[in-house]
Amino acid sequence: MEGKMKKVNEKDVPFKHGKSGSKYLFNEQKFSGGVAYLDPGDEIKLHGHDDETEIFYFVKGAPVFMSGDNEIRVAQGDSYLVPSGEKHGIKNDTGAVVQMTFLKIKEK
Repeated sequence: MEGKMKKVNEKDVPFKHGKSGSKYLFNEQKFSGGVAYLDPGDEIKLHGHDDETEIFYFVKGAPVFMSGDNEIRVAQGDSYLVPSGEKHGIKNDTGAVVQMTFLKIKEK
């Protein structure tokens, strides 16, 4: 491939942990992002990023999005912007696979 453009197909990228969860398609100096699949019962525990703003877009499914002390039922097509330092997590308490994209923008 010529030039500086990069191409990645998610089928060529392994999950970060096991058989579900995050697949980082790009991990660059100023940002990282990819896709994630949460099987029924999967959970991304409450956590935060001190130097990254994170954006989520929910392609498929209706998990619970946790932000601070709030729990919000996601609808397909919802998007959330989580500022750096804010604790967040996602739990799939449904009977279907959740599909989402994420983008982490580094602030430093």
